[in-house]
Amino acid sequence: MRIADILTASRIVASPIIVWLIVSGERDIAYYLFAAAAITDLLDGYFARRSKKITSYGATFDGLGDFILIFPAMFAIAAIGEGFWLLIAVLIGLAIAIPVLMLISKRKGNLTIPHLDTNLAAALIYPTIMAYIIGWQYAEILVLVLFPFLLLYYGRKYILYLRNIENG
Repeated sequence: MRIADILTASRIVASPIIVWLIVSGERDIAYYLFAAAAITDLLDGYFARRSKKITSYGATFDGLGDFILIFPAMFAIAAIGEGFWLLIAVLIGLAIAIPVLMLISKRKGNLTIPHLDTNLAAALIYPTIMAYIIGWQYAEILVLVLFPFLLLYYGRKYILYLRNIENG
C-alpha cells in the first residue's frame, strides 16, 4: 500500500469517529480530527504526484475517502439540528449529477468524468463543514456564497470537457 493510500484510508477510519464526536457533543475534538483528516487529503495528493504513479484505483479511492469524510459529518451536523440542510441538498444534487454526467460522457464515447480540479471544491467544502462543527454563526453564508461559485465553475469546466470530446 502506498503512502497516499494509507492517508486516504486514515480519512475513512476517522469519519465514524468524527460523527460520534459530533453527535456526543465533543465538537472541539471533532473539529480538530476533521481538520487533520482534511489535511490528509492534501497530503495524499502530494504523495501520489510525488510517486509519479497515477492510477484510476488511487483516484477512485481518494474520491471515496472524501465522500466518506464529508457526507457522514454533514448528516451528523444536520441530525443535531444545526441547520445544515442547505449544504446537504447542494451536495446531494452534485452526487445525483455525477451519474447523469457519466451517461452523457458515455453517449459521447467516453466512460469517465475527468478529475476537474477537485482540490478547489475540497478547499471550500472542508472549511464550511468545520465552521458548522464549531457552530460558527455565519457558516450558512459560506454555503450561500461559495457553492453557487462551485456549481458554475465545475459546470463550465465539464461543458468544455464535453465539447473537447465532440471535437476530437
